[in-house]
Amino acid sequence: MSTSIPPFYNFFFKYIDPLIALGGAYLNFFDPISAVTGMAPASKYDPDQVFLFHQSGGLALAVAFVSAVLPRHTTNVTTWRIIQFGLFLSDLAGLSGIGCALWRQGRVTPADWTSDDIGCGGSYVFLTLVRLHFLLYTSGGVQEAVKEN
Repeated sequence: MSTSIPPFYNFFFKYIDPLIALGGAYLNFFDPISAVTGMAPASKYDPDQVFLFHQSGGLALAVAFVSAVLPRHTTNVTTWRIIQFGLFLSDLAGLSGIGCALWRQGRVTPADWTSDDIGCGGSYVFLTLVRLHFLLYTSGGVQEAVKEN
């Protein structure tokens, strides 16, 4: 297993990832209509469901905080791998949600995608692939990382 964090991941996970998460928090707290219609244009925002947006926004804030703060307090690769694996699981759920939204609205072919679909879906795919590459690059698999603690 690698004993140091490669520079690309060091920069990406400390600076870029938290900013992306803050963008998600902003949408959920302050612009929920865009959060709904961005990925599901035929959907309507229901103010009675604001609690769902606040929960999602809170999760995005937690992701931003953990991503920005914890890596600055440790260079332990195992700790970073555990953090990134947890966020990887969240990314998979996000990708699932995007896929369900596209399928539900009959927009599964790229020709039917909006710029929001491409932007949101593309950023999720990119984040997920970066995390997956980090987990594989630092080798040993997640089971080895968990065993070391």
